[in-house]
Amino acid sequence: MSGRYRQHAFAPGRSLLCRWEYVQGTEASPALVLPDACVDLLWDGERLRIAGPDTRAQYARIAPGRRISGLRFAPGAATRWLGVPLHVLADQRVDLRDLGIPRLATLADRMTERDADAMAWLANRIQADTPPRSDAISAVHARLSRVRPDTVAQLAQDLGITERTLLRRCDEAFGYGPKLLARILRLQRFLRRRHHHANLLEAALDAGYYDAAQLAGDARRLTGLTPTRLIAQVAD
Repeated sequence: MSGRYRQHAFAPGRSLLCRWEYVQGTEASPALVLPDACVDLLWDGERLRIAGPDTRAQYARIAPGRRISGLRFAPGAATRWLGVPLHVLADQRVDLRDLGIPRLATLADRMTERDADAMAWLANRIQADTPPRSDAISAVHARLSRVRPDTVAQLAQDLGITERTLLRRCDEAFGYGPKLLARILRLQRFLRRRHHHANLLEAALDAGYYDAAQLAGDARRLTGLTPTRLIAQVAD
């Protein structure tokens, strides 16, 4: 990564996970954005956009020296604040004005007026305006975050709903179904744990992969890279 990234975490249990800032370096090389089961608001000083849930890695092209600020929603919170099912925003970056929702259309203008404290003002507004979270959706995310996640059938049975209803609710809350969500969470778990192991295979097994081939398959499908190249791209 040729730029500088920093973030500030919010207290657990809130509608937002963190506030972050990215400043592109002197090079104009694209910044790799990995699928992480999250949704972010992006502010560049002029436009306020929603970065929908990614089903695959994307490359953000940012001009040298450009500053991007962001707010990252907690799992399931973005759709409650937006009032839009997340599957319609998957793999997209959409200006809030284009969503056709009056209460969101003027937020960018109000951000411009506030200048330096714009992100803090927006974060406070989101925390206050987001409806309470669904315990069922929180349970789905937590159980799919396990090293050995539940099957779709088991989740649906425990929640007392059909598998079709579970798929629909996941599409609305996360932007995709539970199987893809589990794969994305597993790859992110591998990336977090890679520092604690002597080699990639040990990290893969600890993250929940059965073998190196399964890790390679997920890395290829989700990022287009081999595990080794992926590690090199996200080295910190």
